[in-house]
Amino acid sequence: MSGVPSQVRRLLEDSLDTFEKLEIAVALWHATAHTRSARELATHTQLPIDSIERALAELVAAKFVELAGGLARLVIQQAQREHLKTLVELYEGDRILFVRLLSEISVTKIRGMAARAFAEAFQLRKKQEDNDG
Repeated sequence: MSGVPSQVRRLLEDSLDTFEKLEIAVALWHATAHTRSARELATHTQLPIDSIERALAELVAAKFVELAGGLARLVIQQAQREHLKTLVELYEGDRILFVRLLSEISVTKIRGMAARAFAEAFQLRKKQEDNDG
């Protein structure tokens, strides 16, 4: 989508590919020392705590957030810091744009998964035919 720098889009595709992750990143960006508890994040974002905890686990796996002492803290690379700042500014200016972007990213991922599943099923069927024949 136009108006969104490629680095911001990449950040969404690679790390912040769900609304929950995006909301957590924005909340942590604004927090003192970029740190908040899961409960604070749930209250701030008005999202269920289980959704926050699931998204935090994925952000930890992506090395975007670290958890220590019950607190989540942004641990983004210095190079990503400017891109996240831009993302936060754009998000706060036009949230609908990000709903569209996240939807587009999700559809692209689903199409990729469907194409891989089809290709794998075709290969499996071909192997079975080769083994039977």
